[in-house]
Amino acid sequence: MIAQWKQMAATAVLGIAVAFVVSGCGGGDTGASPAASPAPPPAATAQNINPMPRERLRDGGTVTLAVEQIPSTFNYNHVDGGLYDTANIVWALMPYMFGNDGAGVPIWNPDYLASEPAIAIGPKPVVTYEVNPQAAWDDGTPLTWQDFYWQWQALSGKNPAYRIVSSSGYEDIADVERGKDDREVVVTFERPYADWQKLFFPLYPASTNKDPQIFNEGWKGGALVTAGPFKLGSINATTKTLTLLRNEKWWGARPKLDAIVFRAMPVDAQIDALANGEIDAMDIGSDVSKYRRALAVPGIEMRISAGPNYRHLTFNGMSPSLSDVRVRRAIAMAIDRAAIARALLGPLGIEARPLDNHVFMANQEGYRDNAGEVGTYDPTKAAQLLDEAGWKLEGGVRKKDGMRLEISLVIPAGILASRQESELIQNMLGQVGVSLKIDTVPNDDFFDRYITPGQFDLTVFSWMGTPYPIADSRSLYGRPSLDAEGRLNVQQNYARIGSEELDDLLARAIAEFDRGKAEALANEADAMIWQEVHSLTLYQRPDLIAVKKDLANYGAFGIAQPWPYADMGWVAAAK
Repeated sequence: MIAQWKQMAATAVLGIAVAFVVSGCGGGDTGASPAASPAPPPAATAQNINPMPRERLRDGGTVTLAVEQIPSTFNYNHVDGGLYDTANIVWALMPYMFGNDGAGVPIWNPDYLASEPAIAIGPKPVVTYEVNPQAAWDDGTPLTWQDFYWQWQALSGKNPAYRIVSSSGYEDIADVERGKDDREVVVTFERPYADWQKLFFPLYPASTNKDPQIFNEGWKGGALVTAGPFKLGSINATTKTLTLLRNEKWWGARPKLDAIVFRAMPVDAQIDALANGEIDAMDIGSDVSKYRRALAVPGIEMRISAGPNYRHLTFNGMSPSLSDVRVRRAIAMAIDRAAIARALLGPLGIEARPLDNHVFMANQEGYRDNAGEVGTYDPTKAAQLLDEAGWKLEGGVRKKDGMRLEISLVIPAGILASRQESELIQNMLGQVGVSLKIDTVPNDDFFDRYITPGQFDLTVFSWMGTPYPIADSRSLYGRPSLDAEGRLNVQQNYARIGSEELDDLLARAIAEFDRGKAEALANEADAMIWQEVHSLTLYQRPDLIAVKKDLANYGAFGIAQPWPYADMGWVAAAK
């Protein structure tokens, strides 16, 4: 939607883009009184970025932004790459064919395309791209049809040697061919794919996509070949900073900034860094304490938009304790989602209510409440389901065959929202005899060592949404498959829960050009996701970004993507 735009969790992150982007940003202060009377969320198309024409910005300067960690890989299409922090860095470096405005409407990118692509709709739709003749990789290689071809080959899912974050859309392509010349790309789909504009975002060079080894390992620790308004300048492990520099080879509008610096620091340390002038902006998340502190910092303003961002609880369906769907349903029904939403959002003066859909956000067209009984707080029914599953209450604790029902909930360190949500869930589950242990792990290890390999029972983080919620849902809810080494390739389905029927529903929705029919199919799929208790959506939160007042074209972007890096800059002093 990669705790900021999607998929993505400890990172938003809502993927993003390839898919949802994951993020773990967030916070909260359950003991604070409300900041104001609850207000409805901003309009779905709202943005707050201090928009400013380029001529009103000064030439030069540096913007310093906070990240939770320096990316372990700069390949956003790799299974370890689809994180919010990675996205925010990579989108300044790599090509993309379409962006999206505040309403989520696709906008073709003239920096990389000579004209707007069009689709010839039929049983096998065809899209023709005309590449901007100036577009080239930093090594001097022109951007051509082969870059599109090899990205398709890498991300189609046909070769399990590629450890990909998502095959969504690419698996629907039948062929990518050279057109009238090397700059014309003809993409033929095997079947209709309604959200075709989301593909080749970002695009990586053929030279690094041809070899699975380079795809998997080559981007670790740095960027290989890029083609964006900025280039990778340096990575300093001591100061935990990554610097992007203005790319002198860039053919588009000259970036207003000389450099963008990303500083890695724990989420809870970012407010001090903002107050001290060490960073120029931060995501407040749902932390009322940070919200109030940021408002008190001279020169800082709050920028709010209707972000497609949400917190959720993911179940590991391969966990012995959670493999029984009755146990998953019982846990879901024992959790008061409305109380969690009130605790985290209420102090910010934001309308607090549970999110009842896995595909659409409440401010997106197509949203419907599909939570049903599973999403209804009912501890009595939860206790009954646990009894039916053989977990009987003995001395205040559930036991079966002499074993206690003990579940671990893994969260990243330094994220207050995760801690507060986990403690609330711990108390709620305790009321029905389920023992919940909260395991706090290093932020840098959260995904690589715990979530992606499945070393958890439950976890909470944020998905940052996407303008393509139907297409990108396949990465989250499609059945996992085995890769070339026999490992389970989950893409972004960290719950490891899926079915052939669900895959079919999502495929039909993705192929449907009639928006109403596509939304109906997606909602059928969502109802099935609720019944299988893949994950429990908690609440949606808006973008709440604290920014220095004179920083323009940056802030709360909502559903729009990506950031206008070349246009971001400091307002020039009045003459």
